[in-house]
Amino acid sequence: MVAPMVACIGAAHVDRKAVAAGPVVPGSSNPVSMRVGMGGVARNVAENLARLGLSVTLVSRVGADREGDAVLASLTDAGIGVDGCSCSTTAPTASYTALMDRGGELVVGLADMAIYDELTVEHIEPLLPRLERIPVWFIDCNLPAESLRLLLRRKPRDCTVYVDCVSVANAARLQGILGGIDTLFANGDEASYLSHIPIRAPLDVCEAGYRLMCGGVGSVVITRGREGAFVASPFDYDFFLPPPVDVNEVTGAGDALIAGVIFGRLGGHAMDDAMRLGLACAAWAVEAAETVNPILSADIVIERAGLLRKTA
Repeated sequence: MVAPMVACIGAAHVDRKAVAAGPVVPGSSNPVSMRVGMGGVARNVAENLARLGLSVTLVSRVGADREGDAVLASLTDAGIGVDGCSCSTTAPTASYTALMDRGGELVVGLADMAIYDELTVEHIEPLLPRLERIPVWFIDCNLPAESLRLLLRRKPRDCTVYVDCVSVANAARLQGILGGIDTLFANGDEASYLSHIPIRAPLDVCEAGYRLMCGGVGSVVITRGREGAFVASPFDYDFFLPPPVDVNEVTGAGDALIAGVIFGRLGGHAMDDAMRLGLACAAWAVEAAETVNPILSADIVIERAGLLRKTA
């Protein structure tokens, strides 16, 4: 059985990761080692899905610069379609700079994402005839609110849409359009903001998930860092713990989890097993120096999740 194509819509840019050599001292110069690679939520999800064996195309925007050329080249090398990617004549390619502590945890992230404001309704609308033929969409909230509204309003009836909040500020763009989302991915802060439920304890996570479903979302995945994730859906309402991991750094874990869940659902798995696949993907991500683990494959993820590969 051939898996359906997935369209990933959103950010694709350059990632710069600075890993502190010692304790981070605010207000002072800190020795670091710097690595540069490709990033962006939609791009990372797309690469993870491609490594898991799915057919993927990306809709994004880059600058007319060396960084933009590098982003597009990396996508092509990964087997990801770039026909939906365009080049700005005014804005540089976006970038994300992360300062990590010695344990691989994020200290501060700096995002220069102004170019994504150019992914306007006027830019997205001509792409819809092609997108409407693709049965699975993943959208990140780096898009302007009006473009998110357009996509969720125009999605075909038989299209499944997954959305990631990206940040609390970007989650605000989902106000009033939650009903168009089949599965929403959010961290605790984003879920708290959208549900209006302060999350201080596990039961608050449950209440936030329930409120978001009442708001029209089909299912909700609330990520909880080292504590795994919570799922609220019509058939699942449970916490999921991650497998044992040896953390290198945490960048890309959430994007890998999203890809694993989409992979699982497209593979015919129920939401609980799809979550196990997502957490297995996230485990592979945090154990690698790269944002997307280069050895990722369907077989190793299925094995780590403790599942059997489904066959047609």
